[in-house]
Amino acid sequence: MKKINKNRYLHVTFAAGVGALFNLHALAQAPAYPQRPIRLIVPVAVGGATDIVARIAASRLSQALGQQMVIDNRAGAGGIIGTELVARAAPDGYTLLFAYASHTIMPFLSRKVPYDPDRDFAAMGLVGASPLVLTVPVALPANSVKELVSMARAKPGAVRAGAPGMGGVGHITAEIFKQVTEIDSPTVIYKGGAPAQLALAQSEVHFVFATPPAAMAAIKAGRIKVLATSAQERLPYLPEAPTFAELGMPGIDVMPWQGFLAPAQTPRAIIMPFNATLNGVLKEPEMISKLALAGSDVLTGTPEAMAAKIRKELAYFSRVIKTAKIRPME
Repeated sequence: MKKINKNRYLHVTFAAGVGALFNLHALAQAPAYPQRPIRLIVPVAVGGATDIVARIAASRLSQALGQQMVIDNRAGAGGIIGTELVARAAPDGYTLLFAYASHTIMPFLSRKVPYDPDRDFAAMGLVGASPLVLTVPVALPANSVKELVSMARAKPGAVRAGAPGMGGVGHITAEIFKQVTEIDSPTVIYKGGAPAQLALAQSEVHFVFATPPAAMAAIKAGRIKVLATSAQERLPYLPEAPTFAELGMPGIDVMPWQGFLAPAQTPRAIIMPFNATLNGVLKEPEMISKLALAGSDVLTGTPEAMAAKIRKELAYFSRVIKTAKIRPME
């Protein structure tokens, strides 16, 4: 048996202890974060669902952190323009990204993405997610997903999907639905949720995946009906609509999310307190209510869980988009 040099062991142990104490002392001496206003890049236009959720979160976090969180909307290229600004920012916690579901989709739909959606960012925490609803015209003689699929299989190419934007979550979920159900259904792309819902109500297309806020007016007016939702449980405001999991289609569980990202290499001494503060405010009844009105269900969790979710979605959407043969845009 090899003899242990006791003097060397004691020296190494003492040095390790001193090092740990030094690190704790340095952490204790570090100025509390934040010391000045935080710039929050929101990579979408003012007034949309993601922007509304960002403003709700930023307003409450400004109070909780004791520093103003200033919204900076940088829309364009499916979120790429604003996202690149954060990827290139200093990793000091004072320039953050309010990321949304496009973060894990656009890298496969554009030939010019100047950042890596995984490696160039540090996860700080999720805020919420919005379920999708499968909507069809009220005049369509299909009152269940099974009947819709049967119609599509009976007449390949005759049942058309509508999507509120190229590469959006509604578009990609429609492609997932077609792959899972093995139906031949062309997709018609519209410039936004409102045109897509109008086309659906007029039966120009036969199904659209939409967020509840985007579809609710047409649902209440009796122009469209809901066949299923991507939520984990039935929605209290649409109790008759089953979840896809209930229907034996657990793969159609896409829920557009929102959350905070920082530039890569942002210190844990910044990330972890921010995450704790974020999770704390998200548990407040008033925040839960405000986000629900914006169509977003609260999500809390660790930075590691958010990072794992992003990596999982990147791998999944890459396969879906390749299978659907969607060509990247210039």
